[in-house]
Amino acid sequence: MKRARNGSSGTNGRNGYGGNGNGRDDAFVISDVLSRVSKDDLPTLYRFWEGGTNGDVPDTTDGLRDLVRSWMNDPTVIEERINNLGRRLGAVVEDLLASPRYQKSWDELAAARSLAYLSDYDLEACVAALARNGLVVEATRSAGNGKSPTKARIVGVPREVGDGLSERRREKMRGVFGTFTLRGHLDQAYSDPARKTKMTPSRMRELYKMYSQETASTARIDRLPDGVRGLVEKAILEFGGVLPKHLFQRMETNLPHWNGRRWSMILEQSLVGTVCDVDLCKYGIDLRDETLIVFNEVSLAWLRRVAVPGDPDRPHEELSLGIDLVSNISRFLAYIDENGVRFTVRGEIFKTTEKKILQHLIPNPGRELTREEVLRFIFRFAKRGGLIDRTGKRTFRMTPDGRAWSALVLASKQRQLLDFMLEEATGDGSLFHQVRMRQIFMRMLKRLEPGVWYDLMYLPFLARNNYLSTLDDLRVADAVAERSQGGRFHSLEDVQRLAWNLVTWARQRLYLLGLIDMGYDASGRPVAMRLTQHGARLLGLDRIGPERPRRQGSLVVTPDFEVVLFPTGDDVDLIHDLDRFCVREKLESILHFRIGQEGVVRALRSGMSLKAIRDLLESHSRTPVPQNVTFSIQDWAVHAGLMCLTSGLTLECFDADSMRRFQQDPGTRRYIGRTLDERRIKLKGKVTPRRMQALLRELGYLVDLDDSAA
Repeated sequence: MKRARNGSSGTNGRNGYGGNGNGRDDAFVISDVLSRVSKDDLPTLYRFWEGGTNGDVPDTTDGLRDLVRSWMNDPTVIEERINNLGRRLGAVVEDLLASPRYQKSWDELAAARSLAYLSDYDLEACVAALARNGLVVEATRSAGNGKSPTKARIVGVPREVGDGLSERRREKMRGVFGTFTLRGHLDQAYSDPARKTKMTPSRMRELYKMYSQETASTARIDRLPDGVRGLVEKAILEFGGVLPKHLFQRMETNLPHWNGRRWSMILEQSLVGTVCDVDLCKYGIDLRDETLIVFNEVSLAWLRRVAVPGDPDRPHEELSLGIDLVSNISRFLAYIDENGVRFTVRGEIFKTTEKKILQHLIPNPGRELTREEVLRFIFRFAKRGGLIDRTGKRTFRMTPDGRAWSALVLASKQRQLLDFMLEEATGDGSLFHQVRMRQIFMRMLKRLEPGVWYDLMYLPFLARNNYLSTLDDLRVADAVAERSQGGRFHSLEDVQRLAWNLVTWARQRLYLLGLIDMGYDASGRPVAMRLTQHGARLLGLDRIGPERPRRQGSLVVTPDFEVVLFPTGDDVDLIHDLDRFCVREKLESILHFRIGQEGVVRALRSGMSLKAIRDLLESHSRTPVPQNVTFSIQDWAVHAGLMCLTSGLTLECFDADSMRRFQQDPGTRRYIGRTLDERRIKLKGKVTPRRMQALLRELGYLVDLDDSAA
């Protein structure tokens, strides 16, 4: 059975009317629906849009019309009602929504390929049902030119309904990237089906480049109306550009109330941001609220404008830890090696033992952590990194990796620590989100100018915003769903807490490692951070250049074994080497060290050669090293049993007791070839001097290589 193709069929004579003249290009509007519905049919229209949650119908006609108008302007309600229409009614609506101005002539609708399975009767019934529910409007309009114009029956969806549903679907299609970024917003705006012309990708890139420039972005904020401009600035500086409605209601502001519709129009027209409903619960983030969002690119531009303080805004107090953590780990390992440290049933160190270990550590942990917290971190790192291990006697022992730790260069030690910190669970935040955000934070840290102070929240906000905009790319929703099914995912993390947990991690870990310095205001609150020169070099920044050669004459060695270091601006490696055999006494702008027998022996046991100690002092001292200091270091090494191995595998030792113990040791007997004299032994074996040195050190002997063997 073929459908009728003329405009006189169906309900045209009963429901048709002329063009409305309202809206763009004669598009139908909601007013057309409400003006044509009769008083008797109004309750039916009300019940459809109300959704059946409340059976009571308002008594007044005006009240009914106002409620229906509000629902028909709500994209969420529109989407719910259309999704519940069923296959046939939904197919008619979808075909109209894909048409210009959301309308078609009856002939075009009847010829639609997507509706070919509907008979004339079915199509008429569908249109009539949709008209009763306000989703379709019909009109009769003149068509054709000349002396014999014809009448055409037009069927269409109200413009507000079509726009609302299209916007709702575009929001879902674009995901979080389109919500949080200017690039996503531009893609969304210029891919609107209602636009007559499409923009080429190259033109889109040019447009984005122009609008995302720092000067252009900040200028658009400056041009906002006063009240909205102040709100946007506050949202960026205090909330990183993501301000949910529930936080707005608790903040101090001159604005009387939340006005999301007005702010959204102003921000979107200015290409500054938007206001929309945001639901991030499926990503494991506790945000389900109408939210004011300043686009990431605009937030970045504004934060750059205000996040780098000038000289008048420098922190009141500046603190730096340098390489103290690395030195303390070496001291901790030395204490474990020299003392039988017992552990509790839970595998922890006894409190009394902790107090003894603290006496051997550098006493200045800064303001961010207590000395006890630093020790607990060192203990966790040593266990996780395999530097220490348990014995059958409920004590800890240093492993081969632990013995090799002290001989590593400073950069290698810090990289191991940084890798551990990136995966470490700290604070009350979710490690699931924090690990990903820390990686973003570290990438952004490389972009900072070393030695320049930045606002403390600058990078955490940028890293948080970048993470939010890439939730779909990282497939976070899938990972959260999988973890939830396995019972591994815990409570949702607040969007503002994401940034604050990142700040806590930077203060308690990157500062502890020496990658950043901390700045405090007059009341002692942390307000700023800066990337250190050594931290920049550790991150591999090319603009820092190669490590500068150590400046000659930065040390003064006194006859009473004191070593004074005059800072040159890049002394971390020198401080690291001094910490291996000295004890710090004064922590001021000028560092004071003390050379002692215990420290020298500890350095020798950790793999530092006697020659390296002497060369370090002589090459950096402004004046000749006092003879008594040189003699004492040599004497302490001899009494500790230091031996020297030549390229010909001749072992020389000046301490008679150590030589006697070596000759009588069953473990070394297989390496002894013949005794040359009371101080020298010829060793045997087809091994290199360096390998022989490692074998003897594993047996507990202090062996250095002479110049020929090194």
